Amino acid sequence: MKKMLIVDDESGLRSLLSSLFRGDYEIYLAEDGKKALDIVNGNRVDVVLLDMKFKNMDGLEILENIRKYDKEVKVFILTAFTDPKKVNRLYELNIEGILQKPFDIFELKEKVDSVLF
Repeated sequence: MKKMLIVDDESGLRSLLSSLFRGDYEIYLAEDGKKALDIVNGNRVDVVLLDMKFKNMDGLEILENIRKYDKEVKVFILTAFTDPKKVNRLYELNIEGILQKPFDIFELKEKVDSVLF
């Protein structure tokens, strides 16, 4: 079974996405960068759904650190905010795409499934 890490500080969105992907993926949840990096360091995940706004570390910093552990993991950015400089850097770090919040959860599922199956 494929493994997914959902990194978002909103518990409701983590729960919604977990429900959407449960059954097709083994799900790991993280509410901040530290927990996300602990999970990536200790587990081989296939895909990461990553928010950009956190209190202790932004999504770009999290992604830069994830890439130290795993250069190949598929990453989708889920965000309400986009800074053009950060967007360029995100793509340099080999992301699959950016979905603007609020996004269509079925579109997200289709995009994730299409890169893994």
